[in-house]
Amino acid sequence: MRFPFARGLTAITLVFVGGGALALSACSDAGGEVAPVASDRVYPVTIAVVQPAATSARIMAVGTVRYRYETPLGFTTAGKVASIRFQEGDRVTPGALIAALDATQVGASLESARAEQQRAQSELTRFQQLFEKGWVTRAQVERAEATARAATAQVSTAGFASGTSRILAPSGGIILARTAEPGQVVAAGTQIVVLGEASGGMVLRAPMIDSDIARLSPGMPATVRLSALGEGEIEGVISEIDARANPSSGAFEVTIALPANAALRSGQIGTAQFRVAAAPGDTGLAIPASAVFNVRADEGFVYLLDAKGSKVRAQAVQIGKVDDRQLVITGGLKVGDRIVASGLGLLTDGARVKPLATRQPSRTRAAAPAAPSAPAL
Repeated sequence: MRFPFARGLTAITLVFVGGGALALSACSDAGGEVAPVASDRVYPVTIAVVQPAATSARIMAVGTVRYRYETPLGFTTAGKVASIRFQEGDRVTPGALIAALDATQVGASLESARAEQQRAQSELTRFQQLFEKGWVTRAQVERAEATARAATAQVSTAGFASGTSRILAPSGGIILARTAEPGQVVAAGTQIVVLGEASGGMVLRAPMIDSDIARLSPGMPATVRLSALGEGEIEGVISEIDARANPSSGAFEVTIALPANAALRSGQIGTAQFRVAAAPGDTGLAIPASAVFNVRADEGFVYLLDAKGSKVRAQAVQIGKVDDRQLVITGGLKVGDRIVASGLGLLTDGARVKPLATRQPSRTRAAAPAAPSAPAL
């Protein structure tokens, strides 16, 4: 059979590949050289070695440095503020006078209560004498006794108000906030200052989601980083975990006790890192997220190198847990297998490759609060 378009060619070979792909190889009259085909190309790639997944994980949380005890202080009675002796940031010693009310009203109330107590006591004495002579009834004496007891109680109340018209520091520390000024009239219980008590030390309080706190417990160590410390770290210990979540945020607060450090200040932002055992979904084999393509549900493919390291073939794998650094593979590969980590874009099953570098997937995974990203397709 003759082909009119085959002039100048000595031979034409038709080859069917995969039932549909047609490749032509021709020999020219002049040189007789064979033109290269696509399968002869060699693709540069980066290789990763399959390793066991990490047996431990790291949980991260961002929190705020606080004094363990930040105590609001105020007066137990209403009145006019006479003086406040400290400003925000000032340090105080135990028992130091922080603030006082105007003693005029408080002192007058105490004197009035004492006068009423004397009158009621005299009235009771008189009624008791008249009762002995039969001139008053027993009921009248009982009413006089009740009046005397009420007057005594009023003296105690006025005396307590007088004694608490001054705010004394319950312990040494620093004034964190001052919310009133001299001359201001305040109600009973109004906050005047907030005292950070040095006796309780400093802590880092960090909100965390329920799935993370389920892997934590009091007494576990935590590594804390603060910008105020530069590249330095502080080794803390979990002292408390909230028993219930915050109603508005749904987060649980974890309290980390910090060692004494002069650079610590209430309000500093820090990052806490906890090392915990790997979750059940983290066990398996670890590979880079960039090595997987054609992901569907919990399955995907990787390019697996042959024994010579010159060709690849597509290998189906079962995907476990995924994050932005690596995937955990639960089936399809074994420890020591070499797979293509980058440069997948032009590869096909059976392609020839040239490994440029070999890298190991990370053995320790950092769990961040953000949602894990999907693997590259």
